[in-house]
Amino acid sequence: MKMYTNMTNIIVRLSCGPECDKSSILLNSHYDTTLGSPGAADDALGVGVMMEIIRVMSLKAAPKKNSIVFLFNGGEESLQDASHSFITNHELKDNIKAVVNLEACGTTGPEILFQANSREMIDAYGTVPYPHGTVLANDLFATGLILSDTDFRQFVDHGNLTGLDMAVYKNSYLYHTHLDLDEYMEAGLPQHMGENTLALATYLSEKADLSGLESTSSVVFFDLFGKYFVAYSWSTAIRIHLVVIGVAILAVITQASRPTIRATLSILLSFIAAVILPNLSVVLLQSLGKPMQWFSHEWLSCLLFGPVALAGMFLVQLIFHDKKASTAANELSTLSAVQVFFTLCLAGASYTGFASSYVFALYSLSATIGLFYNQKRVADEVTRVDYTAYFVSSMMPTAYFSFVCFSLLDIFIPLTGRIGVDAPVDHIVAVLTGFIVFVFCPPVLAFAHRFGRVMLKKLVVFLLVAHLLILLVTSIFVQPYDELHPKRVFAQHLRNLTSGESMMYIAHADPGPFYDAYVSSVEDLFDAKSVFRSPGNNPGDWNAIYPFNQFLESYVIDTTPYIKSQTSNKTISEHSGPLTAFVQQAPRLLAESVSYDAKTGIRKLTVLCTHPDYIWTVASFDTHLVSWSLESSEPFDHPSHYVIRHVGGHVSDGWKLDLEYKASGPDDKLMIELTAMETEGFGKDAERELIGSGDIGVMRKILTARPPWVTLTYFGTTVSRFQL
Repeated sequence: MKMYTNMTNIIVRLSCGPECDKSSILLNSHYDTTLGSPGAADDALGVGVMMEIIRVMSLKAAPKKNSIVFLFNGGEESLQDASHSFITNHELKDNIKAVVNLEACGTTGPEILFQANSREMIDAYGTVPYPHGTVLANDLFATGLILSDTDFRQFVDHGNLTGLDMAVYKNSYLYHTHLDLDEYMEAGLPQHMGENTLALATYLSEKADLSGLESTSSVVFFDLFGKYFVAYSWSTAIRIHLVVIGVAILAVITQASRPTIRATLSILLSFIAAVILPNLSVVLLQSLGKPMQWFSHEWLSCLLFGPVALAGMFLVQLIFHDKKASTAANELSTLSAVQVFFTLCLAGASYTGFASSYVFALYSLSATIGLFYNQKRVADEVTRVDYTAYFVSSMMPTAYFSFVCFSLLDIFIPLTGRIGVDAPVDHIVAVLTGFIVFVFCPPVLAFAHRFGRVMLKKLVVFLLVAHLLILLVTSIFVQPYDELHPKRVFAQHLRNLTSGESMMYIAHADPGPFYDAYVSSVEDLFDAKSVFRSPGNNPGDWNAIYPFNQFLESYVIDTTPYIKSQTSNKTISEHSGPLTAFVQQAPRLLAESVSYDAKTGIRKLTVLCTHPDYIWTVASFDTHLVSWSLESSEPFDHPSHYVIRHVGGHVSDGWKLDLEYKASGPDDKLMIELTAMETEGFGKDAERELIGSGDIGVMRKILTARPPWVTLTYFGTTVSRFQL
């Protein structure tokens, strides 16, 4: 649950007057950054683009058709609080008809259109000078495999808007780190995003009809090498797919295509082998203590897993090579089987309404054209495959997928390295790589039969030997992490004002073998042993960054001995009680207007919180709530655990909340745990010191000893329990 205090949005509107204001287009970016990150790309880039568009458009005549509302929101990194506040509360929300969201999770390359939910807005995107987007990305993001979220969801879910979500995505190793700096942003990137967004803003304000926009996922769209943009409806797609399937069937009828069940099965099994066998490499790498060797470079996974995927594909072809038939007949039946395989995939995807099925149509059609071309080329030699037929069969899909597969790797490799500590990331990347290898040029499976079984055997052996050599060399010479390809670690200096503990929490959200070694180095730093704490048994440990806390498992070190040994203040060093007694101006909870109704068993109170110089307070408690003063939702109708996060800017120093809950009597008080984050450590190399402690700097010690391949998100917090 959320409460807002001093959540700041900056809004600019360009309009021709009341007539234009009836239909507005929303352009959104956010000016806040995540903890410890300068936020050059995420999202100062989007903010700068919008500011320049305001400058350019304000020098021209007013919009002729629709007004433009520019929303610079101040709370995206805190779970899209500012955009949620705008679209649910602001007076302009009812006239907003569509949204264009500008985001970044990378620092290089063109921004990609990765979410779009209406035909009209997709058509509007077709006016940009440098299109880069595909329904593949749209479908991929919808699966949830990419653990990321943007303001776009708030506008869709709570404003019922349609629109476009665009983000810079390449080189996302620096995403949400201290290295999100303008010096790492690719030259020309702001210009690219700016020209595309300006074209969109101009079209939407001058020409677009924003009335009656309907949300739909049944639109096929893709760009061709960043030059051209293609979009058509699902009904058109079905017609195209029926034609493609019909032409494929005609190829079989005219015997241009001569598939056999044996050959078709071999294609399916080759695909399975391509995505499964690379997992054996994962097992080998992990046994050598070298997981995630692919992380430092997007292309490295192809080198690590590509040869064994190819070996698996060719091994299946070796097994299914028909000894009774000629090599030419094996070639033609296998090339024909490639056509049948993708045609069947196209039929299945079309039946399920999978918009990305246009890819299968491309492969099926190309193979069919190649087979017709081959039939004409070889004339009377009906079972032979001409060399040039392979070029015709593979030219279009291989050229297109070369472009797409690099985008897939650019998205997946860095982000897969940060999808959670328990995720089988090596296996995910191995499967992805095997898939890419298979679809890169499927006709090569037919070509492998040209030189007979003996050559196929040699090819499989060569690929396996090469694979082992590559694994050996990369294990010795390649380091998966470095300063520009870092791993994320979270550090929290928590002072529990109820128990008196002062603890350093070290947690990681990324998979990899680096964590244990790093924790050991922190133990040496403080000359103390750590204790492991799981999120399941200790859900409140990281409440300051709720709900991300559920992903963090911690090692905890008691910092009290270190503080006492380092301070020059004898009052502290000789103090026998908890050092939390020296914490200054701690957050407090008070109860006002307390009453109890004996007839209903309902206890009422107003909770007041004061937190000067603290931010992001989180209150958690267990009770059977009857009502509260939060307007966003109703409490549950049964006893539950509640977590209420207060969202506000630095100037927020308090809040209040009215509660009514079922109590056993007037003295059945509510136990509330309050967590608050210190503003001193809010992305700075500083922390709140104990009164008179001098310059101890527990957090600075962590920062000073940070390895170059670790990026830290760090802060100080306090936690207290209050009976109200």
